[in-house]
Amino acid sequence: MRFDLRADTELLRVQVRTEIDYQVGCARALFVTLSRGQEAVYSIKRQEALLIAADRQQGVNVPEDETPHVTAEAADDGVSRFEKAVEILTRDRHWANGSAMIESLRRRAKAALATATTPSEIRAAAVIDWQNVEDYARTL
Repeated sequence: MRFDLRADTELLRVQVRTEIDYQVGCARALFVTLSRGQEAVYSIKRQEALLIAADRQQGVNVPEDETPHVTAEAADDGVSRFEKAVEILTRDRHWANGSAMIESLRRRAKAALATATTPSEIRAAAVIDWQNVEDYARTL
């Protein structure tokens, strides 16, 4: 069996890239549900919340059938549609800020991986300090 350091280094690089992506997914899961279709639901809820928030009378002029998600959640939680819209928009902003933090760490890790030349440098690219992200996720 012939040992090919270059091939093994490339395999390690693929493994570390996969590890970085896995960590990023775990960090995102601190803020949002990661399942098929959920991003579309979040987008719809955000649009509905924006409709209600834009109304000068706190959503009174927005028909309920134009905001089915917000209307249902507000009823389930016993709050007004406006209160639910504010909650949704607050969570959306929280996620946007958290997402930016995660993306910055992801890009730095991928950049470190791209410039790594030795196995130890390649492995080091996957050592990401998520503490600030974890702390921020707990603030809402």
